Amino acid sequence: MQQIQLMNSLDAIARVNAKDCFVRGESIVFLVPESQMRQAIGKNGSVVEKLKKMLGKNVELFEYNEDPKKFFEKAFYRAKINEIEISEKEGKKAATIKVDGTNKRIILQNMGRLKKIKELAERNYNIGEVRVR
Repeated sequence: MQQIQLMNSLDAIARVNAKDCFVRGESIVFLVPESQMRQAIGKNGSVVEKLKKMLGKNVELFEYNEDPKKFFEKAFYRAKINEIEISEKEGKKAATIKVDGTNKRIILQNMGRLKKIKELAERNYNIGEVRVR
């Protein structure tokens, strides 16, 4: 129920239909279609700031793409990714993000963000495991 209300808040302010949404601690995470990302952010982050004030929590936006590899590339935008492998074993999907040592540190520095990315991957792409190597 709360999820629907949050998604409706984003829609009311930005006219953006979030694909997914959940609350983790002091953050609300939205998965927004690629075509609507700029609209969801707003000019100079105005939409994000409005939502933040209205909901009283931090707001994080992630970009949805049909291709899970593109999702990971956008989600880990701070790191240079060498390769992304999506494998399936016994009906369970896993993603392996291959990076060098420096970029691995960049990804692992923010474990909270990594956990949110993993949850989005599981909920929207049926990828139960995300490994950074």
